[in-house]
Amino acid sequence: MPAEERPRRRERPSLARKAKVLAAREGHFPRGTRALVMVSGGQDSLALLHLLSQGRLRPAGPDSLCALHINHHLRGAESDADEALVTQACTAMGVSLTVVHRPIDKQAGSVQEAARDARRQAALAVAGQRECGRIVLGHTADDQVETMLYRLGRYGGMAAFAAMKSCDPPWVRPLLGCRREETALYCREHGLEFADDRGNVYPGYARTAIREKVLPAWEVALPGAVEAACRASEVASELLEVADVVIDREMPGLTEAEELSVARLSELSPAVRRLVLHGWLEARARPAASRAGVLAVESLLKSTGSAQRSLGDGWLACREYDRLFLERRSQDRRSQDRRGSAPRPGVRGCGAPGAEAPGPAPLPVPGSACWGDVTVHAEFVDAYSAPDVRSEAYLDAASLDGSLEVRGPRAGDRVRPLGAPGKRKLQDVLVDLHVPAKERAHVPLVVCGERIVWVGGLVLAEEGRINDATAAIVRLSLERRQEGGSGDPVGEGRGGRG
Repeated sequence: MPAEERPRRRERPSLARKAKVLAAREGHFPRGTRALVMVSGGQDSLALLHLLSQGRLRPAGPDSLCALHINHHLRGAESDADEALVTQACTAMGVSLTVVHRPIDKQAGSVQEAARDARRQAALAVAGQRECGRIVLGHTADDQVETMLYRLGRYGGMAAFAAMKSCDPPWVRPLLGCRREETALYCREHGLEFADDRGNVYPGYARTAIREKVLPAWEVALPGAVEAACRASEVASELLEVADVVIDREMPGLTEAEELSVARLSELSPAVRRLVLHGWLEARARPAASRAGVLAVESLLKSTGSAQRSLGDGWLACREYDRLFLERRSQDRRSQDRRGSAPRPGVRGCGAPGAEAPGPAPLPVPGSACWGDVTVHAEFVDAYSAPDVRSEAYLDAASLDGSLEVRGPRAGDRVRPLGAPGKRKLQDVLVDLHVPAKERAHVPLVVCGERIVWVGGLVLAEEGRINDATAAIVRLSLERRQEGGSGDPVGEGRGGRG
């Protein structure tokens, strides 16, 4: 076949073309934008700086430009050499440069994480000072997939696939669809000298192993795999935004919610319910926001009464009837749990007794008794009216054949609720009324001798029933103090019988 008749091989788009298309499609730089470019001195950031300073993204690029270099002083003279290289490059390209020094303590936790946080804070501060609406980062497709694989291996979950967004104002990443080999080629073609960071090849970093071993092997097995995974990441990011809309529709205010309704969660389809639980865990106990954590919390929906699941790192998912909530045990409590010791007084645990209940307090008639965070009042009244069962009860004064006191529940306590055919265990009554296990010790009881007259805010005893023969009426009422105390013994909205 003559050469002129052979089909032309389609050329790959250039680095500039890829970056321009992505910036235009995602709206990286609105009209009039001044951008701050983060320049480390490596091939990616220098290629990006050159593209922008030469206007190769116009009209999709920024209208004006400045640069920021952060020196962490982690590699001694090499760090200073990087700073000098960036300074020289910015001078040659006519870009104003700000240099910020943020030393990192190598002994304090993850060096990489600390450095990322320091760069983020410095970038936001300088962007504000220089009136820059966008902060431009040189992340490439390799960085995207490296982050994706790292998060998949460490955390799992849909968010791992999403990794980084190309446009997450003020942060934008025009090179996110380009490979690192392309930025290296661009630098060579334009005579741009760039630095090699030894930290990027340090064998002790998990990301280094992914970069140096996993990605090359993947490309050998499946050419184009990195770019395909990068495109999949875009789709995952968009799906997460859709998921947020669904979650907000099904559970408005989820991230601020201290507790969830078991009944409401049970109405959701499994897929939506797990999305909701993942979002809730991520907002309140991020280390527990894994697939295993979501399934552990979901399993509580099948339990009855009170139950709990350990989510690791001291976090507990707790169910108390219709309430689903999280608690975190202190390090002291976790150590005691491992030793099998009993909880210390004052340390509240999910599904376990909390602080010790106060001792008995005499209740004169008329008069008042302070017990924990509630005050119980007793008074004679001339007439009976329909009570607010959450805070008051009326009874026949003749049923009181001795002095009264206010105390907490004791083993063996029994009561005959108003209208019931006989006495029942107080424990069973509290369970039927959905009083959480850890609150039961703090339910105030008004007793006459050993006989329960009133389960405060919940149940009046049958013996106190007002009838035609009643000559005098006693009104009992509860008043809860707003500060201090040992919990909420009355339970707003909890059913009771006056």
